[in-house]
Amino acid sequence: PNLIYTSVPFILNPGCDLVECQEPNNPALYYANHVIGDDRIHMIYSTLDELTISIFQTVKTCVPIFNYSALFSHNYTGAIQFPDTKPSNSFSLVLRRLIQFNDKNDDGFIDPEDKTITSYFLTNITATNVTFRNNNTNQPSFQLPLNSLNGSLTVDIMYPGETVRESKFPKLRTTPKSYFLNIAFQANKFSLPKTRFAFEFYLILPGIDGSKISSSKFIDDQYTP
Repeated sequence: PNLIYTSVPFILNPGCDLVECQEPNNPALYYANHVIGDDRIHMIYSTLDELTISIFQTVKTCVPIFNYSALFSHNYTGAIQFPDTKPSNSFSLVLRRLIQFNDKNDDGFIDPEDKTITSYFLTNITATNVTFRNNNTNQPSFQLPLNSLNGSLTVDIMYPGETVRESKFPKLRTTPKSYFLNIAFQANKFSLPKTRFAFEFYLILPGIDGSKISSSKFIDDQYTP
């Protein structure tokens, strides 16, 4: 199995007594939470299908219920319940694949005629070995080694817990209830001089009329593909 490193004590398949949760080479669900004032932030990393990171904000007394029979059957609708409360400020990020391509024009765009494009799908991750890194932080960090690229993928959930301005981006002001994701990718195995990597991902946001999916060609700065 892959070895996944986490920096805070995530619980592996909490409350699950199914055989699938006990076998070493199955996908898994990792859960952690953090209380901020009257709220509880629930953090879930799932390798049950494509690599998915979910964050839910509820009242601090809320404890989630996981339907593992549904989860392992890929019936995800309603498989995670938050009794007697409706989560707010919540989202799920599905990291579907990494795309390696030759950015010969150095413009951040993938040439449809590029014959060197290679896709690395973030699926079939049988990660049941967890190593906790004691780096004295409350900021959850989830690191997945990518052996095929001699690299790694790291996802940090950031919530400063206070009102501050980000040092690198002064216009970004956070409050005690603010949280966001940092995604870092490192690869050491490529040969083309202008190799670039892109993500294909889905951001799912719950709304009044149900979850909605939107698309974008860029992540944050109108240059990063």
